[in-house]
Amino acid sequence: MILEAVQLTKRYKGLTAVNSFHLQIEAGVIRGLIGPNGAGKTTVFNLLTSLVTPTEGKVLFMGTDITNKRPDYIAKLGLARTFQNIRLFKELTVLENVMIAAQIHKKYGLLSTILCLPGFLQEERQIREKAERLLDVVGLRELGGQKARNLSYGNQRKLEIARALAVDPKLLLLDEPAAGMNPNETIELAAMIRSIRDQFDLSILLIEHDMPFVMGLCETIQVLNYGQLIAEGTPEEIRSNPEVIKAYLGRAVEHA
Repeated sequence: MILEAVQLTKRYKGLTAVNSFHLQIEAGVIRGLIGPNGAGKTTVFNLLTSLVTPTEGKVLFMGTDITNKRPDYIAKLGLARTFQNIRLFKELTVLENVMIAAQIHKKYGLLSTILCLPGFLQEERQIREKAERLLDVVGLRELGGQKARNLSYGNQRKLEIARALAVDPKLLLLDEPAAGMNPNETIELAAMIRSIRDQFDLSILLIEHDMPFVMGLCETIQVLNYGQLIAEGTPEEIRSNPEVIKAYLGRAVEHA
């Protein structure tokens, strides 16, 4: 078991954004979390990564209780994420964005940096090489020298994934990775996500509104409605679930 959320609840005064949510993620799986806007999906991500403090419940990551731990501590353990609203350093280059994330595991401190000691210089070369390899993985190597703000929306999404991979995650949380992409781009993205899962030996939990994308990519899916988990199962089970069809989809979803 990579991650387990137990009775995870978040209340804002009179509003319950997430209610007694449970989640278990095994090694090597791609799991989806779906639901309409306001269902609580991003709140779940924020709870898992400690950007929001739970009212009740706890989160266990690789056997360690990470509830209310600092986000940087959680990232160093191997839990990384992207964001619904893209959060890049837009005035830095594509390569620099990934290098910054890779520095979370940096060994050499301020003095070595100021004096440019050999160990620091070697580590900087290794970080650069790692960032370049990750840009290869997401197909952005040739754009490494461009400023992040000049990338297309779809490529900015890919850059966020490369930056998340730079922290060496065991679990990758993707918040609407296909948002703003056309059908051909989503097909390429699905293939890339599968390749990332296999190449880096990690698990993936993703939020997405593109139902064909989710149904074609995810092995298991959970469905939220007003912060409440209403269904869990395979794509086939979710597709035919009357409560899911009624609450979210309005109709059966075709395969991607």
